[in-house]
Amino acid sequence: MGKWFVKFFLTALFLCTTFLVSDNNAYACGVYQWVTSVAGGMSHSIALTEDGAVWSWGANQQYQLGLDSDVPEQAQPKKVEGISSIISVCAGYDFSIVLRSDGSVYFLGEGGDSSIYMVSGLVDIVAVAAGQADGLALDKDGRVWQWGIGEIPYQVPKLANVAAISTGGAHFLALTAAGEVWAWGANWSGQLGNNSKNDMAEPEKVKGLVNIICISAGYSHSLAVAHDGSLYAWGSNDYGQLGDLTTETRLAPVKAKNIDKACYAFAGNQTTIVLTAKNEIYAFGHGEYGQLGDGSSTVSQKKPVKVDTIGKPIHIAGGVYHNFYISEQGELYAWGRNKYHQLGTGKNANETQPTAVLPLVVNKRTYVTDVLSDASSWAISELFKLYKTNLLPPMLWGNYRDEVTRAEFAGLLVNIYEAVKGQMISLPASTILKVEFEDIKGHVYEKEIIKAFFIEMVSGVSNTSFNPNGKITRQEATKMICSFITLMEDFPLPQDLPGLTYYQDSHIISQWAAPFVAFAYENNIMQGSGGNFNPLQNLTREQTLAIVYRTMCKYEWI
Repeated sequence: MGKWFVKFFLTALFLCTTFLVSDNNAYACGVYQWVTSVAGGMSHSIALTEDGAVWSWGANQQYQLGLDSDVPEQAQPKKVEGISSIISVCAGYDFSIVLRSDGSVYFLGEGGDSSIYMVSGLVDIVAVAAGQADGLALDKDGRVWQWGIGEIPYQVPKLANVAAISTGGAHFLALTAAGEVWAWGANWSGQLGNNSKNDMAEPEKVKGLVNIICISAGYSHSLAVAHDGSLYAWGSNDYGQLGDLTTETRLAPVKAKNIDKACYAFAGNQTTIVLTAKNEIYAFGHGEYGQLGDGSSTVSQKKPVKVDTIGKPIHIAGGVYHNFYISEQGELYAWGRNKYHQLGTGKNANETQPTAVLPLVVNKRTYVTDVLSDASSWAISELFKLYKTNLLPPMLWGNYRDEVTRAEFAGLLVNIYEAVKGQMISLPASTILKVEFEDIKGHVYEKEIIKAFFIEMVSGVSNTSFNPNGKITRQEATKMICSFITLMEDFPLPQDLPGLTYYQDSHIISQWAAPFVAFAYENNIMQGSGGNFNPLQNLTREQTLAIVYRTMCKYEWI
């Protein structure tokens, strides 16, 4: 999907600093690498404050806290000396990794010595992740680097345009800017989602996942959140952590049940927690140490339970057996296992409900990204404003100068319709059976095309063909977007429209398109240039997005 790479936040052309859950009607956010402000390992935790300082607490037997070797445990957060200007933190089982604002990466722990050292071979890094014994790093060009403890990082093959990374027990996930998920590493429970239990030395794309905006790798299960708010899970399910109301291992992604409008998900060791668009947290899976956060120590929980929160949660994170959330005010809350003071409450008793980590106020920044690296200069302002609304899924961003297909245009309109209306288009089973477009079966936009046809937003090129991969012409697009407007605004297209005398090439505009072209002209939605409309010319993606943005502004949908 083009050069839509995550950029280093000090040098990016656009700096997006915002909360995880937006106030518009979109079900979820765009693809971002989360700038992690808190993370947990097996028995320790680490956090980042607004001033770029790092704080740590819990077990320190491997010097994973970055504190002196004579500190075996730290009951409450303590500032780590010797490092500054940190923008992100992550925690492995017995080590920690931090990212500086200059793109360098530092390692803490694993018992080598008590010093903090820089990981060699990594430059221009914008995100880091840590697992049981490995680290991952994402650079500003969308490349992923991997290394084992004490080793030199190497570039992970086959990956490009990566926007986010996540590390599990011994498996790894990467999310591209196009919303695709790639996985590699250990696969004893099917956590790679490749319909087998075969390990993969190199990344392979996880089939069946599109428009994904968030990934998380647990010890032996994996999670992905789609732009429409659906949660998908695969891998180990011994405690019901996949959310499909069973305890069956899944070798390919399944849709979690009873989760509405997910924005972010975190996978721990057999536990899953989810943050929704309503700023609510739900948990399911293993809860023996209180990590479900519902006041219980239920060992196995297949159905999502609501976590009783204080304040408005805007971000979630966790460790192996403990979890965190950050409130809108930057307050940090923790719950779950606390044998080694990893909750930072000053006590070492488990907590079955979120408890304040005092006296810490952590960094509320959640993501940074540059989304328009290959857009034309004339389009950047409008496209960036549209992007910030979070109304459109990842597949529609990038390749801005390419021509748009009929399927992409239909998908774009359907996504906006559902997001602005705040509800999904419901399709009766009989309607799906009646759609006879033979060329859309198995297409990535099949569902969107059926929805658009059902509400009479689009039509086929014949009774049996939609021509989904055909490029859309300007006059075809005008008809679709005008039909879309009348549906959104609930009014019929005016019939007494003036002629097309303002276009020199009006004689080549099809008769069926003329009323729509006139309506678009009169309402400043879509106009030609140089006195011509150019009806048979194909639309580029940036032209399409700009037209959509102007339409949304005109009718005050945003």
